[in-house]
Amino acid sequence: MASSLFRRCSLLLVAVSVLALGACGRQQNQPATPPSEAAGTIWLNEGVVLYMPDQVMKARIKIEDMSPYMKSVEAAAKAVVEAQSGQKGTSGMLLIGLRPDGQSKAWIVTGEPPMAQPVADAMIAAAEAVPAPPVNEGTVLVGIQFHAFGGGTAPVSSGPPIPRDWYSHFSKHGGLLDDALMDKVWPQDTAGQNAPKETVQ
Repeated sequence: MASSLFRRCSLLLVAVSVLALGACGRQQNQPATPPSEAAGTIWLNEGVVLYMPDQVMKARIKIEDMSPYMKSVEAAAKAVVEAQSGQKGTSGMLLIGLRPDGQSKAWIVTGEPPMAQPVADAMIAAAEAVPAPPVNEGTVLVGIQFHAFGGGTAPVSSGPPIPRDWYSHFSKHGGLLDDALMDKVWPQDTAGQNAPKETVQ
């Protein structure tokens, strides 16, 4: 079933507080290490994480559209990683933002060691090149949890990770991962750079 692709997360799009950067930056006693099956593999997908509750997801996008789209995004990201060599193992999240009119934007959050910037940039470009599915309103935010080149330490976070610079929009008491925040980290007036893409033959 299409819904089996997704794994519900505790970080909700609306009405849920997100810890401030200082709190999220605390070192964990036992940092999360990659699963044993990541060792010796170029790419391991641990699943898709929804950054919003079911009712918001269902109102904004059809699961039957999201499922094949995320599979295509994962295939594009995996192809970039498989084309690399001599890279340090890294683990993290490939976040995908979707809006109406075929707009999409990608971000990558990794732990230690960080992913090489040229590789991260290539993964982002590949993900954004995948034609986006229809979105009814607002922003849809999902992520693919991955381990690349054997994996590394997962990002330190109290929940599903987000880019560290997003926390600059929160107060010291925290904030909300909502449409207002997404408009700040992904301004509407620059969304045209990720407008619908034509499939290259």
